[in-house]
Amino acid sequence: MLPSHVLTHYYMEPQISIEAQGPGPRAAASAAERRRRKRRLLGRILFVLLALVLLDYALYPHLPAPQAASGNRGENGLWLRYPWYFGRHSDQEAVALARRLEAQEIRYAYFHVRHITRDGSLRYRYPAEARRLLAVLRREAPEVKPVAWIFAGNVHRAPGLAEVDLANPEVRRRMVREARWLVEKCGFEGVQWDYEICPSGDPHFLALLRETRAALPRRAASGAPPLLGAATALWLPHPLRHWGWSEGYMAQVAGECDQIAVMGYDSGMYLPRAYARLIGLQVVHATRAATAAGGRCRVLLGVPTYTRGGASHHAHAENLRVALKAVRSGLAARDARPEAFAGVALFADYTTQPEEWRTYEDLWLQRWLRRDARASARPR
Repeated sequence: MLPSHVLTHYYMEPQISIEAQGPGPRAAASAAERRRRKRRLLGRILFVLLALVLLDYALYPHLPAPQAASGNRGENGLWLRYPWYFGRHSDQEAVALARRLEAQEIRYAYFHVRHITRDGSLRYRYPAEARRLLAVLRREAPEVKPVAWIFAGNVHRAPGLAEVDLANPEVRRRMVREARWLVEKCGFEGVQWDYEICPSGDPHFLALLRETRAALPRRAASGAPPLLGAATALWLPHPLRHWGWSEGYMAQVAGECDQIAVMGYDSGMYLPRAYARLIGLQVVHATRAATAAGGRCRVLLGVPTYTRGGASHHAHAENLRVALKAVRSGLAARDARPEAFAGVALFADYTTQPEEWRTYEDLWLQRWLRRDARASARPR
């Protein structure tokens, strides 16, 4: 009988030799073919996904409006360019403007009075021109509230944009004085602070709102209390909070003023469906914030009516038609608080084309429904 070490060598040596040879040519070719099939399948899947994304990109803006009601209450807004405040329009043009605002159910006309300078004072002052304009509006469209839209650039977040430091109490004091002047001496029915870029949680903007509220006169020219409003950043989820606000901070701002107008544009969204989803979320979070603040503050959702913009504005995705459909969907959402919603605000008067006014009438004012109702009510 052979020794055990010899037997071990005898039986193990062929096994080692076989393992060293590896898979045969057929097995290797079969494995390579499986890898190729997997790559082809993955490529087909990616191609189909890309085709679906491109198809959705092309078709989504043209899909039918949602079944939800528009939410129009005749309390819509419009941002208007500074030439109105500067007196560059005639009285006849002011009459035409008043009639258009009334016909388009615009309650809040935000007239740009330009910007606050570094020391907190208003750069341009045109009291006589403003009074003449507002007298025409008051006569021709008494339901319209003309509001002074005041821009202030954050020195820390928007260098070069009038660089205002709200942390400086003296700067805020001058800004508040200018807000009061616009109401008392120019005749505006209120002011809207447009402080950009305002970070979420900024305590100094809250202080500006509180101080403005305390300083505004008890009554405006119309006899009603002056409106205090804020143009706000978008609500954004936590990972993107650097560019937007939390719902909690939006509630804090809503607690200090009568109206927030969420700037639902320059979102950076390049896919129409993604932009629509974002706008629907604005309706939900802004109305919840206003409700949490006590319910006094009303929400307007700013919608774009311009095509040219920077990298943050892609007009095929971010446009009036998509935005209006998204607002309607947002109001129908389970978590929304429609009772806190006032309307939409168009940005801006000087970029809104006739076809966009028709889109606004069809999707928001829904005048075709009224025409159909009148036609069905006629005796036959």
